[in-house]
Amino acid sequence: MPRRLVYVDVNVLYYFFTAHPQFGEGSRELLKRHQGSLATSALSAWLLYVLTRREEAVDALRNIAVLLPLDAEILAEALHLEKPREFEDRIHLATMKSYGIDTILSNDSDFDDVGVVRVAPRPR
Repeated sequence: MPRRLVYVDVNVLYYFFTAHPQFGEGSRELLKRHQGSLATSALSAWLLYVLTRREEAVDALRNIAVLLPLDAEILAEALHLEKPREFEDRIHLATMKSYGIDTILSNDSDFDDVGVVRVAPRPR
């Protein structure tokens, strides 16, 4: 039976790729634990580049997670969601809903109480 996909938010990817002093190790552990079942939006690839300015991080992302497309239907769904408050997060949630993903690896509490399970990286 194939593993269920787990969505990974850009903050966990950022912590991992930058070896963040507080959340880098916890993010690495989460990514390792869910290896082979990770997915994220193509939006995350772009955001990761904007945050790090490291093309190699974006390239490495292809080996870590399935990149899910960002299309007009997902954008339309995100526009109609009331929560989370940030549009970027609503795009992530709409992507999850579109692909039937109910768990997100994220340090963002805005994903609490929106119908998904949030797993946060442990701080150091």
